[in-house]
Amino acid sequence: MLNRALVAVAITFAAASVQADDVLLSEGFNSVATLPSGWVQTNLSSPAGSTSWYQGDAGIFSAQAGSAESYIAANYNNAAPGGTISNWLITPTFSTENGVSISFWAKADILDPYSDHLAYGISGSGSSDTGSFALGSAVTVAGDWTKYTFNYAAQGAGSVARFAINYTGAADLSNYVGIDTLTVTAVPEPTTWMMMGLGLMALTVAGRRTAAKR
Repeated sequence: MLNRALVAVAITFAAASVQADDVLLSEGFNSVATLPSGWVQTNLSSPAGSTSWYQGDAGIFSAQAGSAESYIAANYNNAAPGGTISNWLITPTFSTENGVSISFWAKADILDPYSDHLAYGISGSGSSDTGSFALGSAVTVAGDWTKYTFNYAAQGAGSVARFAINYTGAADLSNYVGIDTLTVTAVPEPTTWMMMGLGLMALTVAGRRTAAKR
């Protein structure tokens, strides 16, 4: 009975350790002016406008989580009138030794006939150079907070990456967009869960054998 209890405690502890250590990056944008080291904001809009990324405006809409203004925002003034917006928000590096799941929330201020667009993707080299990112097609941001998720496969020991969101589109046709609650979560390798499963199976078999001896 004691051995069985110790095995159960060990397996429970292993499961708790995997779950407790899986968040690699979490940012709620409570203070855009003091984002942690490693975040990069690069406005390549052409011609450049009068704004870049800035603290969310609670007068336009409230954050997805936290205080009303705790999100990061950008607007059509990222580029000059008649220009093209290309404003980048780039995360610090994170490990890709295991696979990762990256999620963030976005919302636009809907005002006909304007619309706001985001493209997002990853730099597998860990570089913050915008040319190193592979972005998907731009999505039109909805008027309600919507969660977007991006999955990236394990790249092996020592590998790192960065994730980027690019606010894009014609300045004259854009309005205002917010981003909140960006999270990078490690996805345990299948072998990790397989070993835990085998441990549970062994515990079950040991229990049956003990019962059979009674």
